[in-house]
Amino acid sequence: MKKLVLLAIVATFATSAFAQKGLVELQGCFDGQCDTLDFRQVSNNDNDEDFTKNDDDDYEAQNLYLNYNHLFTDNFGAGIVYKQSTKTVDGKVLDTADVQEDNSTTTGINLFWNLDSGWMGHYVALRYWMTTIEEDEDSSGTKGKNGVDRTDTVLEFGTRVALGKALGVSFAWNPSVQYTMTAAENDANNSEDYEETSLTIMPVNFAVAF
Repeated sequence: MKKLVLLAIVATFATSAFAQKGLVELQGCFDGQCDTLDFRQVSNNDNDEDFTKNDDDDYEAQNLYLNYNHLFTDNFGAGIVYKQSTKTVDGKVLDTADVQEDNSTTTGINLFWNLDSGWMGHYVALRYWMTTIEEDEDSSGTKGKNGVDRTDTVLEFGTRVALGKALGVSFAWNPSVQYTMTAAENDANNSEDYEETSLTIMPVNFAVAF
């Protein structure tokens, strides 16, 4: 009996020691760009389909998007998100809607409750992300009043289905449903603050646990 108890204790510690505590979510990978694992820098000599530019302009774009989540118990996990996108022409953020949206900084936290033990299986999540969109500039370099401060509170239910494991890293299919509540303070002239809600089905996301 004592041997069985000892084996059970050893097995518990071994499982805990080799449990995969880290998780990185890969969203948007089905369209060729993993939005949450993006390190990208382009200039006017590169091809950027998201931006229309004159070849004579000094165009630069940088994307940095990181996320990391840690499993603190068998069921509870938490993580952080950081995203920074910058697109400028001749060093200025221009007064163009598609450019202005791409000049922003996002910081956020994720809280997970895994219904099954570990990262794989069903889960519910609460995400709180804060985004600041920079004010634009006119041709003289004067900043306008188009800055936006936005908060997104996301309630999510999803699942992670293990696809395989290599070199200690587990790959998972990660479909989910998100209910997002957005509130924004808009600095643009004659523009009001706004609130909105949305329901989104995300069928083709992935994650890696390590």
